[in-house]
Amino acid sequence: MTKQKPTIHYAVRGGFDAASRSPEAMRHWRAADGLSADAALSSTVRHIVISRARYECANNGYADGIIQTLAEDAVGTGPRLQLFLSDAPDAQNREKAMRAAMQRREMRFRDWTEQIDLTEKLKLARIAKARDGEVFLRIVRNPVIEGAAKFDITLFEAEQVGSRIVSEYADFYEDGTVKEFDGIEYDRFGNPAAYRFWKVHPGATGIGFITDDSVLIPADKVIHYAHIMRPGQHRGLSEIASTLNIFNDLRRYTNAVLSAAETAAEISFLLHTNAPADADEPENSSPIKFMDVVELVRNAGLALPEGWDASQMKTEHPQDKYVDFVDAKIAEAARPLSMPFAIAKGDCSKSNYASGRLDHQIYHRKIFGERKRIERNILNRILREFESFDMIAFPADYKDENFILHSWMWDGFEHVDPVKEANAQATRLANRTTTLAEECAREGKDYEFVLRQIAREAALAAELGLIAPAAAAPAAGNADENDDQQEEKE
Repeated sequence: MTKQKPTIHYAVRGGFDAASRSPEAMRHWRAADGLSADAALSSTVRHIVISRARYECANNGYADGIIQTLAEDAVGTGPRLQLFLSDAPDAQNREKAMRAAMQRREMRFRDWTEQIDLTEKLKLARIAKARDGEVFLRIVRNPVIEGAAKFDITLFEAEQVGSRIVSEYADFYEDGTVKEFDGIEYDRFGNPAAYRFWKVHPGATGIGFITDDSVLIPADKVIHYAHIMRPGQHRGLSEIASTLNIFNDLRRYTNAVLSAAETAAEISFLLHTNAPADADEPENSSPIKFMDVVELVRNAGLALPEGWDASQMKTEHPQDKYVDFVDAKIAEAARPLSMPFAIAKGDCSKSNYASGRLDHQIYHRKIFGERKRIERNILNRILREFESFDMIAFPADYKDENFILHSWMWDGFEHVDPVKEANAQATRLANRTTTLAEECAREGKDYEFVLRQIAREAALAAELGLIAPAAAAPAAGNADENDDQQEEKE
């Protein structure tokens, strides 16, 4: 028998490069800490980030354009209330009578939103959340409003909500729930109970806090719309906090390129000599001194002194890389917002058909998610407040409230290929994988209004002796084939 060789076991030691304590790693992560969410986002830290974000948006066209576009795409022409009946049998039996009441309620709510300009306030709130990290909406009385609902929505910046005594240490209940953090008081279950508002904006006088004049507002009259990133975080952080340096790099690089170009353009030529600088210059030496400026006459020759040469100044600045640098920085700056480069820069020249569709799908998912947050945190709260006034003035329209549900309709997004989308929509409706209500909601339309409008047009066409256009059969196969050919070309 042959002897078996002994098995040698080697100890394998693994680790994480991110946990390395090498000097290079320690220098790179020297600003990392183990602070909690609230401790890391103290009022001092947040106000510094807010002021710098506002400054950058006010002085950087790309930063301002990205934030403005984000708000326009999210809110659009504004949300529209749609009331509908539940699937309960009793509701379906009384549908006709209840539908008229729902239409009256929708009309009154629409009139109220137009009076207070709710759409523009939602856009401003979206801008503040992206730039500042948060915004506060207060429900306030406004007797000027026409109708039963005599209230308005007022927006307040982040600095106008704060604790009476600025402290880095929060007070807690026995179970660890925070009692108050930077102007927001909580009950023992962690629900906001009240908000402390400064009557005057701390920056209104230009010298910061000079008084202790504040008011405590109940939480049911305040809506806190904030960008929350960590568990236990109670105040919002700017959505562009991670990219503020990038916007700054854009402006610095642009100024550097411009300065280099201006310098090269202003200095037409350089005069130089190999003669050593000597304090005891001979009498016949050149009168040209160090850093003298020599003016030229247009279309004239140039006679140089003895021992002097003239040369054209060459710019060594890599101006040809300017566009690539800007594009890379804009793409990185827009990434936290899930905004594609083409929208962030406003330039689709580098996009093809397929990449444009994929980029917009990611962006639209971000928009849809933000709209749901607006519905849940803002619109539903506002609707409850409105109905508390409206049902007192019009009780008959609320007698069947248990059978009525609501949803919010937003502007839809246009498809890059309308023909293909129309064929796909017709296919979905034909095989009953969707409904007309869902398809209309994608485009921000009320399906009942669409059907009634179609009926009115058909009746008018029949009255005038016109032939209504027949519905064209979907050519799904041809559309798909054309689409594939288009993608191959791109």
